Amino acid sequence: MDKLKFRRSGIQARVLALTMFFTLGASLVIAASNMHQMTAEWERTTILNAEYALQTAASAIRRDVDEIDDLAGWCAYNPGMRTYLLTGDTASNQALSMYPTLTAKFNSMRTMAYIQRFLLINASGRQIMFGTAATSAVTLTPDILQRIPGYDSPNTGWDCILRDPLALNSQAANTIPVTHTLTLPGTDRTAHVCIFVSPSLILSPLRSFTPADGGQLYWEMGENLYTINGSLLSALNGSIADFDDAVPLDSNTLDPNTEVYTRGSGSSAQLVVRYPIGIHELYLIEVLPNGPTQRQITFVSVPLLISLTAILLLGCSLAFLLHRMIAHPISALQSRIEKISGGDFSADPDIEWDNELGDIGRGINSMSAGVTALMEHRLEDEKQKQDLEYRMLQNQINPHFIYNTLNSIKWMATIQHAPGIAEMVMALSRLLKSISKSNERLVPLYEEFALLNDYFTIQQYRYGGTITLDVSYIEDESLNHSCLIPRFTLQPLVENAIFHGIEPKGSAGEVTLRVERDTANGDVLIHLTDDGVGMTPEQAAKALQEPGPEEAAAKYRHVGMWNVHKRLQYSFGEAYGLSIESEPDIGTTVTIRLPGPDSQK
Repeated sequence: MDKLKFRRSGIQARVLALTMFFTLGASLVIAASNMHQMTAEWERTTILNAEYALQTAASAIRRDVDEIDDLAGWCAYNPGMRTYLLTGDTASNQALSMYPTLTAKFNSMRTMAYIQRFLLINASGRQIMFGTAATSAVTLTPDILQRIPGYDSPNTGWDCILRDPLALNSQAANTIPVTHTLTLPGTDRTAHVCIFVSPSLILSPLRSFTPADGGQLYWEMGENLYTINGSLLSALNGSIADFDDAVPLDSNTLDPNTEVYTRGSGSSAQLVVRYPIGIHELYLIEVLPNGPTQRQITFVSVPLLISLTAILLLGCSLAFLLHRMIAHPISALQSRIEKISGGDFSADPDIEWDNELGDIGRGINSMSAGVTALMEHRLEDEKQKQDLEYRMLQNQINPHFIYNTLNSIKWMATIQHAPGIAEMVMALSRLLKSISKSNERLVPLYEEFALLNDYFTIQQYRYGGTITLDVSYIEDESLNHSCLIPRFTLQPLVENAIFHGIEPKGSAGEVTLRVERDTANGDVLIHLTDDGVGMTPEQAAKALQEPGPEEAAAKYRHVGMWNVHKRLQYSFGEAYGLSIESEPDIGTTVTIRLPGPDSQK
C-alpha cells in the first residue's frame, strides 16, 4: 500500500512538472507569436505609409514629366512642326511663321518655368530656342550639339543630370537633357528636339515630403542614383541595383509595381521602398531604418514578457493547488465514467471519498448499477414503439378498393354473365393473400408489380378498359429482383391516380410507370405519371403532410400518400420517400426514391 502511494505521488509530481513545462512552452510560443505579429504589422504599416507618401509625390512629378514628354511628342507629330523640322528649308520665313505657334505652345505649359532650354534644329540646321537660359547659350555648332546626351537617339530619354552643355561659363546650372530625333522616311534628313529641364521639376513636389524618422529619400534616373536633400540632388555611383545586400521582400503593397527590399540585419536593418514614376526608368526611393521600430517593439515587449511571466507563475501555482485538491479526484471520477461508457458497470469503492466528490463517486456507483437494465428496457421500448408505429401505418392502407371491388363484382353479376368476373375474383384473391403476408415488410419489385397488376386488372373491368397502365421503361431489368420496396407502396399511389386524378376529368386516362437509376448516387427512382386533373402546388405539398383527424376520416388521398411516404422513411431513412410534381389540367407525377440494391444489403 505504501509503495502504491509512493508511485501515485511520483506520477502526480511528474504530471505537475509536465504541466509547468508545457505551460511555460505555451507562454513562450504565444509571446513569440505576438512579437512576430507585432513586428510584421509595424513593418507593413511602415511600408504602406512610405508607399502612400511616395505615390503622392510621384503623382505630381509624373504629371510634369508627362507634360515635357507631350511637348517633345507635339514637335514630332504636329503637321506644321514636322514639316518645318524635316523639309530642310533654310529660309527664315517658315521659321517666322512657326514662331507664334511655338510661342503659344511654350507659354501655355504649366512646366514652362522648369524648362531651361527648348531647342529645335531642323534638317537644314536652322535653330529656334526658348527657355529661361535661352539667351545665355554658346554658339550652337555641330561639335557643341554633339555634347548633348542622346542627341541622335530616336527616343525621348530621362537618363541623367549634368551641367548645362550649352552654358557660356563654368557656373552652369544642373539640367536634365530630354532629346528626340526625327528622321524623314527614305532620306537621311534628321531634325532634333532638345529640352533641358531643371531638377526643380523633381524637387518642387518633394518640398512637402517628410521622410520617416531617420529615413533618406533617393531619386533614380536610368542607371544613376541621387540623394535628395532639400533643394539638392547629389549624384551617387550606380543605382538601386548596386545595393548588393538588398533582398526583395514579398509585401502586400497598395500598387503591385512597388518594390520593397530589406538590407542589413539587427539594429542596422533597413527597408527600401522603390516606386516608379512613369514609362521612363524613373523611381522615387525611400530607405527606412528599422532601428526606431525595434525600439518600439522593445518598449512594448518588455511589459508583455513581464505580464506573461507573472501569469505563468500564477498559473503554475494554481495548477499545483488544483491538482492536489480537485484534479486528482476528478481524474479518478473521469476514469470511472470512461469505464462505464466502455461497458464496465461494476462498482468502484476507491472513488467514495469522505467529501463532496466522494458523494459524486457514490452516486456514480449507484447509477452504474441500473444502467444496463435501463438501456435494455429502453431499447426494447424503442423497438416495440417502432414496430407499433409501422403496423399502425401499415393498417392505415386504404381499404376502399376491397369494397369497390365487391361492388363491381355485384354489379357485373347482376347485369351479365361476364367471363371477367372470374379474373376479377382471382385478382382479388391474390390481393387478399398479399395483404395477409404482413410479416414481410420488404418485397422485390417484381412482387410489387404483380400485386399492382392484379389491382389494375380489377380496375380495368370496373372502368370498361378506359384506364390503362403502361410500364413504359425499366432501365435495368435486374432491379426487378435485386431492389426491395415496402409492400403495398405502388397500389395506393395508382389508386389515388385513378380516383382523384383520372376519374374526375370524365374521360379515358393512362397511368405510366418508369424505373431508372439516379446517376448522381445510384438511387432507384420509380415515376408514376397520370394524365388526370392534376393538383396545385399547395395541394401537392399538403399531400405529404400528416393529416388531421378530420382529413383522415373524410379523404383517403391525403392519408394514403402520407402513409406511403412515412413507411418509406421508416424503412430506408429520411433521405428517401415521395416527391410530387403536378400541374392543374395536365397531370401528376409521383416519384418514389429507393436506395440502390447495393445500399439495401
